[in-house]
Amino acid sequence: MDQSYRVRAVIVPLDPTPAQTQLLRSYCGASRFAYNWAVATVKKNLDTRAKERVAGVDETELTESLSWTAWSMTPLWNSVKDDVAPWNRDVTKHAFRSGVANASAALKNYNESKKGMRQGGPVGFPKFKSRRSKQSFTLIEFTRTWSWFSEDSRHVRLILPRFATDPRITRRRDQLQWIHTTESLRRLKKKVASGEWTVQAVTISFTGGRWQASFLVRQFVVPSPISIRLRGSLAGVDLGVKHLATLSVPVKGLSDEHGHVENPRHLDAELERLTKLNRQLSRCVKGSKNRAEIVKRRQLLYGRITRTRDLYLHRLSTTLAGSFETVVLEDIDVAGLVKKSKKETKKALSRSILDAGWYELRRQLTYKTEDRGHRVVVVNRFYPSSKKCSHCGETRAKLAQSDRVFECSTCGITLDRDVNAARNIRDEGIRLLTNEASTVAGHQPGTLNAVSRDRETEPPRRGRGDRYQSRTTQPTRELSPLA
Repeated sequence: MDQSYRVRAVIVPLDPTPAQTQLLRSYCGASRFAYNWAVATVKKNLDTRAKERVAGVDETELTESLSWTAWSMTPLWNSVKDDVAPWNRDVTKHAFRSGVANASAALKNYNESKKGMRQGGPVGFPKFKSRRSKQSFTLIEFTRTWSWFSEDSRHVRLILPRFATDPRITRRRDQLQWIHTTESLRRLKKKVASGEWTVQAVTISFTGGRWQASFLVRQFVVPSPISIRLRGSLAGVDLGVKHLATLSVPVKGLSDEHGHVENPRHLDAELERLTKLNRQLSRCVKGSKNRAEIVKRRQLLYGRITRTRDLYLHRLSTTLAGSFETVVLEDIDVAGLVKKSKKETKKALSRSILDAGWYELRRQLTYKTEDRGHRVVVVNRFYPSSKKCSHCGETRAKLAQSDRVFECSTCGITLDRDVNAARNIRDEGIRLLTNEASTVAGHQPGTLNAVSRDRETEPPRRGRGDRYQSRTTQPTRELSPLA
């Protein structure tokens, strides 16, 4: 079978010296300077062409338009860098190249969004970066990809400027070249040396109050076909705020007997300390050492909250990806829920939704199931998982958010709201897999709308709760032994 590759990011925390920290900040400033130069150059070109059109200049005589690609902007930067940045020899060229490449990517996103070729929300014209923006730059080594690591696997190589004139760099080149890491790089170094992984780029950034290096590695894999097995281990997962997740199949050591996975609420646990720091920060004088110290403490606190949340989600996603062949999730409009909560002045709810990290959990599950040959099935966001009875299939017209117990008026069953939703998500995942299997096998009937039904279809009804696909009566047969 042919080989393919996947791109992964390996993040390693750094422990630079004060001199290395100053050098890293200069690299980040150079990347920001090149980014702002590229955006300003393109903006000036667009404004000039717009003024000429207003003045009635013929299209053939307009100022030549600039190409926004990195391959075109980088040579243009090299031709003017000695004039606009006389200090460029004291900074590696990779920092400037990184800023120009980021500006080109931002301009490309703006152009595609303007033409309707990009999914998601509209993207505006790139804004200029300030010193408060995230500090980062990217290094690329084309010839020696294995030279990033030291012999003791505890240091990362930093590319220094070749023709530096600053004596602080020329005299201490050996001390500045290797940055100490707080974690061992032995496994990553072994993978790169064996040829299984290839380092494409290294991005150094200041995140959460500390420096870190992100290795963009290309992992060679042998793709394995994903078989559609309805009788394999399958679990439906309902994401929420009261419980981070509710599983249709309880997992020992991960959930309770009902399938509820606890929501640690990492941000709420540190909210009192964060409020105190913000109060102290508002009383400090701008530019003072005390203010800089409190800003650093707040950055470290935010970083600890983020790392704790990521570790918890990694544990949950790893267990789910290894325990089940198929994990069924619901497509949740997180941005819409947060916006709705803010309009209803439910700021605590919107904060809890963002703190849960639903999209991050889905992202981790996606690539971890692919690595194991498993899969993730996503259910349409308009599927009434909470309003539908998992036993008889009757759908309620309304269900308040405060109603934590689902009571069916038809069959009389009483279930926890999240447990009922998890079972419905599981059943819908089985239905989607059944349709996919019948389509692959060539058993799908050639109807007008290409939908196979084994039951009578009711006429469509109006209302938000009835927007999901078509209205059908309850099936008379079970789709799977798990149902």
